[in-house]
Amino acid sequence: MVPNLFLLIYTTSEYGFSNNSLIYRQNKSEIRKAILWVVLIGLALSFNLLIFPIGMTAILTYVVLTAILVFAKKRSDKISWYFEMEFLNLLIALIFTFIFGNFVANHNYIEPPFLNYLLGLVIASVVIADIFRRSNLIDVNSNDADGNFERILIFIFIMALQWWYLAITLMGMFIYRLIRYKKFDKMWLVSPAAGAGIAFLWLLFMNLGWI
Repeated sequence: MVPNLFLLIYTTSEYGFSNNSLIYRQNKSEIRKAILWVVLIGLALSFNLLIFPIGMTAILTYVVLTAILVFAKKRSDKISWYFEMEFLNLLIALIFTFIFGNFVANHNYIEPPFLNYLLGLVIASVVIADIFRRSNLIDVNSNDADGNFERILIFIFIMALQWWYLAITLMGMFIYRLIRYKKFDKMWLVSPAAGAGIAFLWLLFMNLGWI
């Protein structure tokens, strides 16, 4: 199983702790926040690797490259630039994973299965929220707290094959929204569907050993 440490560092720092969409809109506060979290998350997920020369080289180089790409993002808010930059970030993470994957698997304090589990959780929650913002399904300034919480629970229960808890979550979130917002919104369906879709794919991929 390949440990997706580098992709987890990127997605967690730039999607989970800063508003990735606002970075493209040249929001200086979000840019500084993203760079800070790249460093902090990078160290938090791999601090024990820094005692090895190869580990220190890999982590510090990746953190610096990711920080540089944060500055590159702010050049344009066009959707084409968004896809190009996100693809470049993905490509760099995959290259580092290919080169240093075995080292990370054998030395990092977080085991590869849990690293990959966390990556799926991040994608199902905050990465999906960013896609919603870019698609104008939710406001660009929204942190989508309700949706993130819902999709996290959905991901956890599907990965654990806990169908009753999944049903309770879906029902509970629908009732919560109905009481709080009263007026139905299409995101009440889109959000859980996206979370469930990612969770089922992730469960399949992890069981097949593709992730």
